[in-house]
Amino acid sequence: MTGTAHHPAVSSAVEESIRRYGETEPRIHAFVRYDAEPSLLMDAALEATAATGALVRTPIAVKDIFDTAGSPTERGSALYAGRIAESDADVVRNLRAAGAIIVGKTVTAELAMAHPGPTRNPWDLSRTSGGSSMGSAAAVAAGVVPLAIGSQTNGSVIRPAAFCGIVGFKPSFGRLSREGMFVTSDTLDQVGGFARSVQKVAALVAAMAGEPIARWWSDDRTPPKLAALRTGEWEHADVPAQERFQADVDRLAAAGGPIAWPNPPDGLDDAQRVLQTIMYYEEARAMESDLRGREMLVSEIARRHLAEGAAISEETYRDAVRARARLAEAFASWATPYDAVLTPAAVGEAPTPETTGDPRFCTRWSLIGAPAIVIPSGLGPNRLPLGLQLVAAPGDDRRLIAAAAWCEARLPWIGAPPL
Repeated sequence: MTGTAHHPAVSSAVEESIRRYGETEPRIHAFVRYDAEPSLLMDAALEATAATGALVRTPIAVKDIFDTAGSPTERGSALYAGRIAESDADVVRNLRAAGAIIVGKTVTAELAMAHPGPTRNPWDLSRTSGGSSMGSAAAVAAGVVPLAIGSQTNGSVIRPAAFCGIVGFKPSFGRLSREGMFVTSDTLDQVGGFARSVQKVAALVAAMAGEPIARWWSDDRTPPKLAALRTGEWEHADVPAQERFQADVDRLAAAGGPIAWPNPPDGLDDAQRVLQTIMYYEEARAMESDLRGREMLVSEIARRHLAEGAAISEETYRDAVRARARLAEAFASWATPYDAVLTPAAVGEAPTPETTGDPRFCTRWSLIGAPAIVIPSGLGPNRLPLGLQLVAAPGDDRRLIAAAAWCEARLPWIGAPPL
């Protein structure tokens, strides 16, 4: 050091992530595996080579149903204990190509279904962070990583993001590759992501798609054309969630002009039944061979769920698939005039952790493959986050993101979790 002034090094995003992981993980249990040493080595290598890329040296967490080469991907289940992935999932490979550093694998509900993992909500450790992408949402909310990968079959991106007070985005069905992801429902499983702002989630999905940010993000600041829809599930929302939704709609209307309240397309309220039929039928058949003779390795909840799916006839399933196609078509023509449709994200604040929460406000949009995004919009009576969901016609992801960014700029910041 002789003859040189000593300047304290600014800690990198990876070093900051490791510090934050050490502070929060004993309480929130967001990760099944955190690779501090390899992440630091990768960070140093990227710095030394002056590497570039849209997400260069950004720490990212990956839901443990996406393969990461050479490390365990155990899908939240003893059924897959010790399973080592041979190659990266497509979205993981694309993130690495953008310079991102995969720091670890996050907790998923068992088999990405209903049985909760150990993760807690950074806003209140007595509450769930939602499911099934529970670890990814909690890790972003707690500031361990700025970005994380999740997936959604019914409500597994939007609901945990709403519960944790962050942005969750599920693009249109098929927009992101599922290669190397554990898929149990071919018709419904969709890739998504988490961030702390709309612009950051757009950068994440662009990198996951291996596309330039301009394919997803526009700097369009004009007030979007918005509609609002309570849906047939409205009565299931608790009063604070209903009041929050109405207040959000009023605030956005005051800022950008009238918001339409069109009648929803026929049949949309059948979504719950249709989705459940497709999901249970496909999951039972996807799991059949891996489960045979090893049923005791999964929870009773999962066994019951899969048995229910196995009992659904092919005829009932085919009817549901046709109903889904009709609903998707009707919704697309109904929603196209709007940049986004505002709708509740969850029935209320995060519940206690024996459940991952009620997905009913996400079901319609998952079923028809519509893009959906949630932005935090306030705190409920227990000082837990409530979110506003925006959806659009399938394929209108860029319009939806621009509308969400406009809305985000006009809703109050809810602050960071107390953790």
